[in-house]
Amino acid sequence: RSPGFYTEKSVSTKQKHHQTEKPVELLKKLLAISPDDSTVLDPFMGSGSTGVACVNTGRSFIGMELDPGYFETAKRRIEEAQEQLRIVEDDPP
Repeated sequence: RSPGFYTEKSVSTKQKHHQTEKPVELLKKLLAISPDDSTVLDPFMGSGSTGVACVNTGRSFIGMELDPGYFETAKRRIEEAQEQLRIVEDDPP
């Protein structure tokens, strides 16, 4: 494989929240090029996959979305990812 070539399973059509949704695992790999404490801007956040990847990798996130429905979906998904992170952090080893 060439550097910069990534393969990931696509998001199942039944699980998609947005027509052009990217797999969170792929986005996490792409975020690895940015510093761990960076802030990621997604001006077309759709259903929030980049925001979820940021939560999962400890990065700050700023997202913008014109469509109120997609915005609410993104907000819910990011909040769910944050809650999952809190549960894992609060779990005793």
